[in-house]
Amino acid sequence: MTLNLQGVVSEAPHARAEQLRSLLEGLGLGGDRLSPRELEEVTRVVSERSDLFEDLVVNDGSPHWSLLLYQTAAYEIKVLAWRGDQPTDWHDHGGSSGAMSVAAGTLTERYRTTDSGNFLSRTYGPSDHGSFGPHHVHDVNFESGPSALSIHAYSPPLSGLTHYDRTRFGFVAREFIPEGSPREASESSTELR
Repeated sequence: MTLNLQGVVSEAPHARAEQLRSLLEGLGLGGDRLSPRELEEVTRVVSERSDLFEDLVVNDGSPHWSLLLYQTAAYEIKVLAWRGDQPTDWHDHGGSSGAMSVAAGTLTERYRTTDSGNFLSRTYGPSDHGSFGPHHVHDVNFESGPSALSIHAYSPPLSGLTHYDRTRFGFVAREFIPEGSPREASESSTELR
């Protein structure tokens, strides 16, 4: 079954969104929720095409900047720029599975282990990628050097993030932050029909 790509939303220019559509159609993605493995393939393929996102990155001085590259009813793809030493804080993805691939720079991810009280870490450099299921809780940090660029994909599209405190009792939910209305096309968004 192929993915129905009607109603795609993108903050990228229309021509760029069309290029992404063409690239993604070649992956033969499923029609509903994508698996972590499929999401990882999406981020890997998109991160290898810096011509599709590198010139869209804006240096607005914030430590984390993002742009919605492509969104369907089943998944979304974002490019994130990382500057300065500021972790994302412990968070999940509101029940969505996800993946990330690093296009430039280095990121460190700390992630909750299955016993919910401890964590492990891994470092991602250029061309490294990984994926996770809907219960993954992590913290991602860019520590130093030139800025980093990464491609992230989520399925279903993010509804929001739950932030956690790491306590001696394990990870305790602190707050849920809803995602903006990602399906609403704004003035800077392109809707493909």
